[in-house]
Amino acid sequence: MQIRRQLNTIVGATAALLMSTAAHAGARPFMPRGDVVVPPPGFTDLCQRGEVACGPLEPSLTQAASTPTAAVLATSSIGYSWPERVAAAAAAAAEAQAPEAATTLTQFTVLDAYRPAIDADFAPAGGWSWTPAEQAAPPPAQVAEAAPAPALAVMTPALLRSAQMKMVNTINREVNRDVHKATDFDLYGLLEYWSLPRVIDGKMYGDCEDYALEKRRRLIAAGVPEETLSMAVAVTARGESHAVLVISFESGDWVLDNLTPWATPWEELNYRWVQRQVAGSSRWTTVG
Repeated sequence: MQIRRQLNTIVGATAALLMSTAAHAGARPFMPRGDVVVPPPGFTDLCQRGEVACGPLEPSLTQAASTPTAAVLATSSIGYSWPERVAAAAAAAAEAQAPEAATTLTQFTVLDAYRPAIDADFAPAGGWSWTPAEQAAPPPAQVAEAAPAPALAVMTPALLRSAQMKMVNTINREVNRDVHKATDFDLYGLLEYWSLPRVIDGKMYGDCEDYALEKRRRLIAAGVPEETLSMAVAVTARGESHAVLVISFESGDWVLDNLTPWATPWEELNYRWVQRQVAGSSRWTTVG
């Protein structure tokens, strides 16, 4: 009898712990929004170049972004903390001649269009409505003169079902595999330059935000609604300012990261979240 009572006590305590953990995990499934802030400088530059990763750039944000501030962090995720990155870039810049650096900035290759097959899990469910791909947003400007792609479908409303997680994880892993890590300074001679990955000798190179932008491009090509996708910036446990792609499911906000092979609920990452894009616009807000 005493052993049975002890077992019942252990089982009860374990069940209570599991219930408490589950409640905590689901406490904040969606990333909370704060105040409107200046976008990262690389994002503002991306918008000014006419990219479709953001909506129309607001004049007030453009003016604010032109004024440097310590609160705006450049992003990197290949092993440098921001102070180390600035020091390394400054040392390299001192050895390079300015005219040569300016010349190399124009020598890069555009990406061909990515055309994934629609995943079997990416199928209509419940009250989904479908619209032809011709009515969706045009491809990014860097995807030039691509051959016509097969008709895809775009899904609404703005939250994805969990059934699409398999396709999302597949694209996350493929981009993490296909893109090789390189700093913006190595690729462009700049401390910060948001872009799709640069192609050199048939291989793609980039840092964290380039991974995120490529994932965004492939997901939209696969039929994921643009309004479910947004960029976000956080500080990692190593002190790096790090950009990721956030995708909104019915279950909450999940993060696609070049440091992990699978989508992860935003609260489960050991990051200090700084700011996040308002999907489909050039506006950014703080997190929390």
